[in-house]
Amino acid sequence: MSSSDPGYPQPLKCTDARFVEVEFPRQLRPRLVIEFSEGLSLLLEDRDAVPLAADFIAAFRDHLAAKGGRPC
Repeated sequence: MSSSDPGYPQPLKCTDARFVEVEFPRQLRPRLVIEFSEGLSLLLEDRDAVPLAADFIAAFRDHLAAKGGRPC
Protein backbone atom coordinates (compact mmCIF):
# COMPACT_ATOMS: atom_id res chain seq x y z
CA MET A 1 0.00 0.00 0.00
CA SER A 2 1.38 3.41 -0.86
CA SER A 3 1.35 6.35 1.51
CA SER A 4 -1.05 8.17 -0.87
CA ASP A 5 -3.68 5.44 -0.39
CA PRO A 6 -6.54 6.99 1.64
CA GLY A 7 -6.84 3.78 3.69
CA TYR A 8 -3.24 4.05 4.90
CA PRO A 9 -2.84 6.32 7.93
CA GLN A 10 0.00 8.81 7.80
CA PRO A 11 2.61 8.30 10.53
CA LEU A 12 2.63 10.52 13.56
CA LYS A 13 5.21 13.27 13.33
CA CYS A 14 7.54 13.32 16.33
CA THR A 15 7.79 16.95 17.42
CA ASP A 16 10.04 16.56 20.47
CA ALA A 17 12.05 13.98 22.41
CA ARG A 18 13.89 15.00 25.57
CA PHE A 19 14.90 13.76 28.98
CA VAL A 20 13.24 15.40 31.96
CA GLU A 21 13.30 14.90 35.71
CA VAL A 22 9.98 13.82 37.14
CA GLU A 23 9.42 14.22 40.85
CA PHE A 24 8.16 11.10 42.55
CA PRO A 25 8.06 10.65 46.30
CA ARG A 26 11.62 10.45 47.67
CA GLN A 27 13.55 10.72 44.39
CA LEU A 28 14.04 12.43 41.05
CA ARG A 29 14.55 10.18 38.05
CA PRO A 30 15.26 11.06 34.44
CA ARG A 31 12.52 10.05 32.01
CA LEU A 32 12.25 10.15 28.23
CA VAL A 33 9.41 12.33 26.93
CA ILE A 34 8.29 11.83 23.33
CA GLU A 35 5.81 14.32 21.89
CA PHE A 36 3.87 13.77 18.67
CA SER A 37 1.59 15.84 16.51
CA GLU A 38 -2.09 15.64 17.45
CA GLY A 39 -1.21 16.39 21.09
CA LEU A 40 0.01 12.91 22.05
CA SER A 41 2.86 12.83 24.59
CA LEU A 42 4.45 9.76 26.15
CA LEU A 43 6.59 9.62 29.29
CA LEU A 44 8.86 6.56 29.26
CA GLU A 45 10.89 5.27 32.18
CA ASP A 46 13.66 3.80 30.02
CA ARG A 47 14.34 2.08 26.70
CA ASP A 48 12.64 -1.10 27.94
CA ALA A 49 9.33 0.82 27.78
CA VAL A 50 9.69 1.59 24.04
CA PRO A 51 7.95 -1.62 22.79
CA LEU A 52 5.00 -0.95 25.10
CA ALA A 53 4.86 2.65 23.87
CA ALA A 54 4.85 1.41 20.26
CA ASP A 55 1.94 -0.93 21.05
CA PHE A 56 0.09 1.97 22.69
CA ILE A 57 0.60 4.21 19.64
CA ALA A 58 -0.72 1.47 17.33
CA ALA A 59 -3.78 0.95 19.55
CA PHE A 60 -4.34 4.72 19.75
CA ARG A 61 -4.28 5.00 15.95
CA ASP A 62 -6.68 2.05 15.60
CA HIS A 63 -9.01 3.63 18.16
CA LEU A 64 -9.05 6.94 16.26
CA ALA A 65 -9.70 5.17 12.97
CA ALA A 66 -12.54 3.11 14.47
CA LYS A 67 -14.20 6.29 15.73
CA GLY A 68 -13.89 7.87 12.30
CA GLY A 69 -11.29 10.30 13.56
CA ARG A 70 -8.55 11.81 11.52
CA PRO A 71 -5.71 9.30 11.10
CA CYS A 72 -2.44 10.32 12.70
